[in-house]
Amino acid sequence: MDENEMISRGMEVFEECYRGVVPMPAVDAREFSGMTMKMFNDFWGDGRLSFREKRLIVLGILAGSGADPSLFTTHAKSALRNGEMTADEARAVVLMALPYVGFPKASPIFVATEMLIAVESKQESGTDAGATKS
Repeated sequence: MDENEMISRGMEVFEECYRGVVPMPAVDAREFSGMTMKMFNDFWGDGRLSFREKRLIVLGILAGSGADPSLFTTHAKSALRNGEMTADEARAVVLMALPYVGFPKASPIFVATEMLIAVESKQESGTDAGATKS
């Protein structure tokens, strides 16, 4: 597989991974975006683990590293929308991380995950956060 094929397949895998949660960047083979698509081809495109298994690994790493909670919720949102996990399972990931990463790292992802689940639940049920009862 040549570089262009790797990038093209990586773009397909990127779309499958995020399904619009993260917009497809403009891709240039010699820039960061090109390397990113090759990474998606090589790692996310490797079929030895399911997307769900890969996602759980990534969520654990993000929780443990203390990365910005938005990175955690990007993957959690993608997992919820792709049917890779339920809201309850997303909560369980955060709970499982707590004794290993500690409260200072788990607390922000807990809050971010609960906010994400609330927003996703409202979208699924068709309710508008700004709507009022009459």
